[in-house]
Amino acid sequence: MNRTKQSFHPAFYVIMVLYLILAYSTLGWGENWAATLYPEDHFFENVGAISFLAASVISLFVYMRAVNKRYITGMHWIKLFVYSALALLYFFGAGEELSWGQRIFLPPGLAQASIQQELKIQNLAIIEKNTFLNGDNIYTMFWMGFAVVIPVASLVWKRFKLFAERFTPIVYWGIGALFLLNYLLAQLGNRIYLSVYDYQTILFPQAVQEVKESNYQLLFVFLSLLVLWDLNFRVFPKSKYGLEYGLSGLNRVRTTDQPVSN
Repeated sequence: MNRTKQSFHPAFYVIMVLYLILAYSTLGWGENWAATLYPEDHFFENVGAISFLAASVISLFVYMRAVNKRYITGMHWIKLFVYSALALLYFFGAGEELSWGQRIFLPPGLAQASIQQELKIQNLAIIEKNTFLNGDNIYTMFWMGFAVVIPVASLVWKRFKLFAERFTPIVYWGIGALFLLNYLLAQLGNRIYLSVYDYQTILFPQAVQEVKESNYQLLFVFLSLLVLWDLNFRVFPKSKYGLEYGLSGLNRVRTTDQPVSN
């Protein structure tokens, strides 16, 4: 991570672009690979669940650090709330990916109200059939606002940046570009791989959705690291300044207290 630009090394973005492209290319790898990658509790869902848990832990650390350093930063309570909300949001996302332990802890039949017969809030009919509450739309609105709109607006409009950074962390716009790329690759994958996809157990639209969500969730880990970096950027310079100011003040006091020699 670049300490001056608060961003990852360019190599990171190259690697992530290649990974996103590779992830969607699996749609054309055939039935055997599809059976390994797309079903529940397999590669893409596991990557998503682990990523959400990691993002939740990072965000919880960010929140605790922000509270601990509030005497230095003078941080607004709304920004503290945003940090805590991110941790809860990612934890909720991990729970949804794991169906809240349904297949591990709960008896079958408990999730009959779910469209996909899984104990997921996003699969409840009242949510799944609601355009605004649909999980995919909520995903899109969240990353579009937090990773694209706010960073880009802050980049081009200084007054907005000065206002927004009081109430929310502002991350480097490059991570938003990866979110946009993932969205565009999903649209492109729908057109390229439909004719060659041959795994009947999971329908093609669901397979594309599994890849897209998994990629989003992985990107949330790096988004959380950028939020942590944004906080550190605000804490460390002020801590350093405070230390230097305190030492210089102490030196002045010592100089004043020294007796004047005749």
